[in-house]
Amino acid sequence: MTHIFTYGSLMFERIWSHVVQGNYEHQTGTLSGYVRRCIANEKYPAILPGLKSSKVEGVLYHNISSEDVIRLDRFEGSFYIRKPVSIHTDEDIITADTYVLNDSYKHILTVKEWDPERFEKEGIEIFLERYFGFKLVKN
Repeated sequence: MTHIFTYGSLMFERIWSHVVQGNYEHQTGTLSGYVRRCIANEKYPAILPGLKSSKVEGVLYHNISSEDVIRLDRFEGSFYIRKPVSIHTDEDIITADTYVLNDSYKHILTVKEWDPERFEKEGIEIFLERYFGFKLVKN
């Protein structure tokens, strides 16, 4: 079983539940040493390594089944590489996988920091209408 740290659209139950089939315990967490940026002309973000002092807040899902990890990999596609990171929670530091932007796609990033609150208010409905990748993850 794998822990997965999410920092973008998958932080939101409405999207997470479109991708995975299981029900998972989750909690907030922080990833240090990374920055979260907007992707040009999209509603979702990507992360990439930043200064040691950089932090990304997100949601840590626990003990994801191998089947749902495969669904998440399909959802994220070739833009991202799943890699292990250390996530700080209120209680502990937990090793989890997260999806980091593939170096070959750095050109699609903007310098603008992605705002989860804005996504929830203005972007989630557009994302749900436009994103066709859900068809790839559900079997």
